[in-house]
Amino acid sequence: MNSNLNQMFVKSNLYPKLVQNDINTLKELIFYKPKKYQNFLLSNINQVMDKEIINVIGKIVSEPLVSKDDSDKKRLHFQILIHDDVVLDVVLFNKFYLTNFLKINKNVFIKGKYNLYNKSITASLISFDLKNKNKIKPVYGIKNITDRSITTFLKSIFNKPQLKIKENLSPLFLKTYNLIDRKEALMNLHLPKSQQLLHKTLKRFKHEEALNIAQKLFEEKKKLPFKKPLNYDNHYIKTMMQKIPFSLTDNQKQIVKDIYSDLKQNYPTKRLIQGDVGSGKTITVFLAAIAVISAKKQVLMMAPTEILAKQHYLNFTKLFPEIKTIFITSKSKKKKTLQKAIAKNEYQMVIGTHLLANTAFNDLGLIIIDETHKFGTDVKDKTSFQNLQADVLYLTATPIPKTLAVMYFGLLKTSLLTEPPYAKKSIITARFPFEEMVPLLRENQAKNEQTYIVVPAIKQNAKKFNIETITSFLEEEQIQHLYVLHGKKNNQEQEEIMADFVKNPQGILLATTIIEVGIDVPNATTIVILGADHFGLSQLHQLRGRVGRNEKQNYCFLVPENPADNQRLNILEQESNGFKLSEFDLKNRGPGDFVGKKQSGYLKYHFLNVATDFKIISQVQKDFENLENKKRLL
Repeated sequence: MNSNLNQMFVKSNLYPKLVQNDINTLKELIFYKPKKYQNFLLSNINQVMDKEIINVIGKIVSEPLVSKDDSDKKRLHFQILIHDDVVLDVVLFNKFYLTNFLKINKNVFIKGKYNLYNKSITASLISFDLKNKNKIKPVYGIKNITDRSITTFLKSIFNKPQLKIKENLSPLFLKTYNLIDRKEALMNLHLPKSQQLLHKTLKRFKHEEALNIAQKLFEEKKKLPFKKPLNYDNHYIKTMMQKIPFSLTDNQKQIVKDIYSDLKQNYPTKRLIQGDVGSGKTITVFLAAIAVISAKKQVLMMAPTEILAKQHYLNFTKLFPEIKTIFITSKSKKKKTLQKAIAKNEYQMVIGTHLLANTAFNDLGLIIIDETHKFGTDVKDKTSFQNLQADVLYLTATPIPKTLAVMYFGLLKTSLLTEPPYAKKSIITARFPFEEMVPLLRENQAKNEQTYIVVPAIKQNAKKFNIETITSFLEEEQIQHLYVLHGKKNNQEQEEIMADFVKNPQGILLATTIIEVGIDVPNATTIVILGADHFGLSQLHQLRGRVGRNEKQNYCFLVPENPADNQRLNILEQESNGFKLSEFDLKNRGPGDFVGKKQSGYLKYHFLNVATDFKIISQVQKDFENLENKKRLL
């Protein structure tokens, strides 16, 4: 950056305040992205659509009147003339103080929703200051500094001929994606003259960030070690598949085929298998494990909770009892002895929790990580680092948008299970009054159908709905066949409680979110979530997935602690598609809810939107790889 311009920056009145906001150089200010933009560009009334948000300047031509609408709600309305012959009605709610300022023949700026059919605007903004209208105004949100002072200063900088900004993208890249140059983009970032130019600017910087991602992923791929393609035994696989007491769906067959193709690659692959609860993800990775075991290699399968890990162990050993399988957790007795046995290749299939991230293997061929978002990056990185030549399969029932998956998991292939293994009715989800819970429980018991009750806390002083309070309440109501499960109980107690509940067709399980993953009880038809407003949207969807594992009508009843309207609960009632729910969560809460706050820091790109920009990222990544591969061939 030119030294004279830097001096101009340092001597400006803005400098001390900018430094307080961690903007220390002119370059940092020029590259500082506004938090949002306010569009004050005037609309062409002859081209706008019904219900479009429009901006107009007009002359007041009628006295303001206060009246009531059909719902007895007060409103203020008046008329403005915006052209020689175009008169619009303006309607305002809750701003009656403006009556004294709305004088006939006075010019006024109005932003609001346009009604094409009765030529009216429901105003959201009225302003008598017309100086900065017909513009797009950046909003910086920098403490103690006005937006106008920043744009005024930057305008003077951009007008200086000595301002030189070096282009950092190749002419080929700019031409391929029809991008504007860097200096023009930066000028439009702060001083946009039209929506079209602002769109071109954002497009330019999104592609620049996408290129950074592509370069990082390409470099990561070059570092991958050589892996001998897996020579699995097709006859062995076929024999083992005959033990499965059900037919795979076409969707599952395709995913297994894709995994087997991965195993044949000469570099370690990563694949994320996504599918809603009950979609049949587990059997696909079991069959992947069979292929790896047939090639005389070991398989590691990790789950975030002992309950889920134990369920995988029981299911796997039930299907394939002849395979040497071990279940190991931090609470296992003789852990070191068991780990030595694993290192000596005495076990082919190893299933457990995060403890296994530190376990040495003799010849590990495949790592399976279930509910992957529940693990920290340290666990995943440690496991992969120690076993660089192993392929990795990630499983999740919390749908992760493709963009986030690529950016977070790196070199990743994705598979999606959309076809349920059996026809089932959608789960009815609805708010539910607490006082109706006891009759519901008795009705379910009369039908020999099991019920879950989930609460957000164990102790009475934590939340209104908790294990202690609800246990006492249900005992007072003389509810029979009640089982209580939470994380304070030891591993053996948890297993015994779950086993007893599963066997009892009239069982009621009162639990914390310990049952969020890994509980499969086909006879359970109802889940009641007490204090539902304390849970996140993805967590609520996971809990709902504890039911719906049969062909009966299943129910998820939500009992919020706060009766006020709750957007998350509204969405959950209306939507059963996990991917749509996850997109909503991502847009509203950010990537931290999918990958954890610590893990999401490097996902904070300034321009790319992880919820909507997958096409840009994937296209740039594909083109970049093709170009780099061509260079190597030349």
